[in-house]
Amino acid sequence: MSGPKPPEAGWYNAVADHLGSAYLGFEFTQGTEQEVDFLYNALSLKPGARLLDVGTGPGRHAVEFAKRGVQVVGIDISSRFLAIARERASEAGTPVSFFEMDALALPFEDEFDVAISICEGAFGLGLDDLKILRGMTASLKPGGHAAVASPNTFYVLSQLENPAEFDPVTSLFARTMKDVPGEDGSTRDLQMWSSCYTPRELEWIANGAGLDPEIVNGIAPGAFGADIPTREHPELLLLARKPA
Repeated sequence: MSGPKPPEAGWYNAVADHLGSAYLGFEFTQGTEQEVDFLYNALSLKPGARLLDVGTGPGRHAVEFAKRGVQVVGIDISSRFLAIARERASEAGTPVSFFEMDALALPFEDEFDVAISICEGAFGLGLDDLKILRGMTASLKPGGHAAVASPNTFYVLSQLENPAEFDPVTSLFARTMKDVPGEDGSTRDLQMWSSCYTPRELEWIANGAGLDPEIVNGIAPGAFGADIPTREHPELLLLARKPA
């Protein structure tokens, strides 16, 4: 049985164009403040620190970090999501720099204290995750920290209803979400891709990207914490450090 084929680069643009501001109405986006609180402490952030948000989407994490005095640069491939992010930052009175940019071609070098890609950011969307993570590593100052989240392979398999949606060779999960409401009130089916990982695989890809993995936690949207991963956790969170 053949599994799902990898998506083309930029596939998420069609999703973002349809969802627009409706994205922020989904339940999994409601725990942003808790997620940022956890990361702020776990990554030892302080006001004035520089943070790169890779796959910032409509900027929900970027704006929350900026509220805490962090200097944030958010990049995304979707112009629609970036327009929403800029509007939200302006409404919050938070100075965030947003740029339309491909996560597979990050131009930064030794600039940031922290780089993140979480909650269906660029990492874990069925693309070249190693290339994305290497770009994030290059963007970090020596001793800087990275945080990336991905779907948990064990959780996905425990919930899987259609075996054809999961490729056991590549751990690629492709599913069709039916009748998803968009910004204009219309509905459509959306094809979604995810790269799934085990905790050990996240540590391995961190090593391959030139990072020293520190911990992999089991998390859920709005419930970030230091839990040991189990099959009950929908996502995994890798915290890693660039060698000094």
